[in-house]
Amino acid sequence: MTEAITVPTERGVLTIKRDQPMSLHTTFRIGGPADFLTRAGSEPELLAAIDWAERHDLPVTVIGGGSNLLVGDRGIRGLVILARTPGSALDGHVDLAVEGERARLTVPAQAPISWLGHYTASRGWAGLEWAAGLPGVVGGAVVNNAGAHGGEMADHLTSVELLDLAERRVSRWSREQLQARYRYTVLKVEPRPRRWVVLRATFELPPGEREELTARAASYAQWRRQAQPTGACAGSVFTNPPGTYAGYLIEQAGLKGRQVGGVRVSELHGNFFINTGNATAADVRALIALIQEEVFRRFGIELVPEIEEIGEA
Repeated sequence: MTEAITVPTERGVLTIKRDQPMSLHTTFRIGGPADFLTRAGSEPELLAAIDWAERHDLPVTVIGGGSNLLVGDRGIRGLVILARTPGSALDGHVDLAVEGERARLTVPAQAPISWLGHYTASRGWAGLEWAAGLPGVVGGAVVNNAGAHGGEMADHLTSVELLDLAERRVSRWSREQLQARYRYTVLKVEPRPRRWVVLRATFELPPGEREELTARAASYAQWRRQAQPTGACAGSVFTNPPGTYAGYLIEQAGLKGRQVGGVRVSELHGNFFINTGNATAADVRALIALIQEEVFRRFGIELVPEIEEIGEA
C-alpha cells in the first residue's frame, strides 16, 4: 500500500491514507475502499483536510460515527473524512450558558451523541437524555434528525453552523430552515458528496431533576444494550410507518432470521440487519427489497429505508 500522506495543521500533522476499506470504518462493517481517508477530531483538522482535497480537486465525504450508513461495494471516490471526537476529549470545546431558567448548549459536530445524552442529564438539563446509548455523532444526528424514546434532535435544536464547501463560508441555519420532521432534514436528501458540513449545533434545554435525568439516561442505554442487537449492524434499517413499527411488521410477516448472502434479519429485533461476517452492500439491498415486498404484500404498507446509501454500488 502506498505510503501515507502527511499534512501540517495548526496543532500538528494530519495523516491521509490511500485505498482504505470502508468496512473498517462503519458499524455495518460493509463497504469498498475510499480513495483517500483521514480522521479529523477537531475543526482545524477538518478544515485542513478539506483544504487538501480542494488543492487536489477531490470530492469530500464527511462521515461521523459510521452508523446508519451502507457504503457501496466499490467504495467512495475522493477523500473521506472521519469526523469523530471522544467525549473525554471535548473539554474546552463545549459552550454551556444558563439564560434565565434555560440552558443554551453548543457542541461540536464530532461529539458522540450518546455522550451528549449523558452530559446534559448529569448537569440537570432535560431533553436529550433519550440519546444515551445511541451510536453516531451530533453532526450525523442533526442531519438525520435522529431520535429515540419519543424524543428527537429537532425538539430542542435552535440552530446549526454549517460549512459551505462550495463557497468556503460558514452559515448559521435555524431549526426551521432545516425543515426537520421524523428522521428527515433537507440536509439528509442533499446529493452526495454534500455541499454542507455540520460544524456545531446549539440546543436550548429546560431544567430537570438531575438524579431523575441521569437514571433515565442510564435506563435508556441499558435498554438499548438488551433490546437491540450489537455487533456488525447499521442501526434501524427502516423508518417506522405512521401508527406502527417496522420491526413489528417484519416480525409479524415471519421475516426474523431471513438471510440473503452474508446479511440476516436479527432474531432479537426485526428492524435490524446483522452482517454475519462476509456481507456485501448488494446483499443488503437485496434483503431490503425482499422485506419491502413481503411486508407490502402482507399489510399493504411500504417500508422506507432509514439507512443511507453512499459510494459506488
